[in-house]
Amino acid sequence: MKLILAQPEHSKHIAAFYNAIHGTDFPHPELFDEDTVARLLQDGELAMIVASKEQRIVGAGLAFPQAWNETLEIGALSVDDVPERNQVAKALFEALRRLGLKRYGIAYFRAPTEAAFRRGRDIGATCWGFRPMPGSRQISDAEMIMGFIDAKGGQGVRIRPPDNEITRLPFAARIIEALEQEADEIPYPKNFPVGSPRGTGTVVISGRIWPTYHSKGNYITIENSAGRYPVEIIREFVEKVREKGVSDIRMAVPVNHDDAYDDLLNLDFKPVAYLPGWFLRGPHRFDCIQMVAGMPRIPRITDDFIERAAGKVVSELTP
Repeated sequence: MKLILAQPEHSKHIAAFYNAIHGTDFPHPELFDEDTVARLLQDGELAMIVASKEQRIVGAGLAFPQAWNETLEIGALSVDDVPERNQVAKALFEALRRLGLKRYGIAYFRAPTEAAFRRGRDIGATCWGFRPMPGSRQISDAEMIMGFIDAKGGQGVRIRPPDNEITRLPFAARIIEALEQEADEIPYPKNFPVGSPRGTGTVVISGRIWPTYHSKGNYITIENSAGRYPVEIIREFVEKVREKGVSDIRMAVPVNHDDAYDDLLNLDFKPVAYLPGWFLRGPHRFDCIQMVAGMPRIPRITDDFIERAAGKVVSELTP
């Protein structure tokens, strides 16, 4: 078996492979089209490892580079019906993991089931939290975030987080203690939240500027909040968008902002993940805590694995 990093010139064979093994319910129908595959690979919106045997593709693994913070999200693995199917899938995943750590420094994937979560733990992934499913009112539809980080590799050196209320929380402390610590002389960002610079701001009635945000489907990600009183601006913004029927609002906050963290908890934001090295500024990476307002209620008593795991994350990230 041979593994290669897919290039645009491979798009014809890649599209034929996906057309041959997947039906219309495949969540990435764009991969059925040769020209689309070539463009996605050329533009760096998609990374793919292809497994071949005797000049025939027997498997392909997807990953999605995030340019704003130089991370790699590992996506779906597709394998043909061959005797060595499990070995092909393992090889694809490991190749994507190595690609993420070498090129970016951070690789992660989302585990929707207990089995996927445990497989991730078995290969060295650390649970960083969970991602509520946008549009769902069931926390059982969430996915666990499983990550790998090379504190010295990729696109930035991870900076030691401050010792404060956030980093002393049990869930955060376990992640921090398990990682190799790096330089601590670099100050953490003064602004919050942080995110991909893709949104736009709008003047509100009070004359202040709305946060920079990105709206996708039925949820909003706040990417920056300008001004001297960012929490008050976020409060006003949340009230406005909720009047328009949007309840799911998300943001990533660098972990030095422990006072703001307490204020955001009072605005009904819940902590869902501790993300080591998530924010990239120049050659340095900074830990963040992911927060969500309008999240589905987590049952206090449940037999569902995802609900139990999500409840533990929130409990151990809440003062």
